[in-house]
Amino acid sequence: MTRRADGAVAARAGRGDSPPKTLKGRAGPGFHLLGMPIETLLHTERSLAAATRMVLDRLTGKGYEFIDAPEDRRLEIDCLNGETDEEWGVATPELSPMDVFLKLKEEPKTVRVRIKLRSGHLILFPGFVVLSRPEDEFEDFEDDPRAKQIILREAFELGRHFGTSELIVAGDAGSDFLGTEATTWVGLKEILEEEDVPHLLLPVPVKS
Repeated sequence: MTRRADGAVAARAGRGDSPPKTLKGRAGPGFHLLGMPIETLLHTERSLAAATRMVLDRLTGKGYEFIDAPEDRRLEIDCLNGETDEEWGVATPELSPMDVFLKLKEEPKTVRVRIKLRSGHLILFPGFVVLSRPEDEFEDFEDDPRAKQIILREAFELGRHFGTSELIVAGDAGSDFLGTEATTWVGLKEILEEEDVPHLLLPVPVKS
């Protein structure tokens, strides 16, 4: 697999992902393979501030059915300035979703917003929303029907919330490319193919 640009690697380092797990029974003699954390990626036409407020409104309100906020309901929101590489953060309930929206409007150079969940993070980029589950693995999604069902329930719920018609479930941190090699949905799909990142492009079904 082609090595990614330094900037993408730095962006990944700032996501707070846990170290990848070792795969069992997949490596040939003399090889040591690492597990690939799983991500759900989708496109949005909303601004970064508006998409962030939309997620915070849901998490602090009625909540998602399958995506859990932290047990204490406090949401830590970490933001990255794309010009200075400086990180800044806020939290609820100290700030309301509208307060966070206005703060992001005051910080137009923000290129990434990360919201800590009970498990993993929601990560927002301009034009993209990512549900990152670093403790889960893409191989489990492929091989374990129960794991696949859980991941798809979360993915489709998020996709319906944003009104998107399709989404991507990917391994090996597909979000590494966002804002660098990929700035559009078409561009993301192309780079995942070019870099041989394991992924599935899936239509978002209408909830029955």
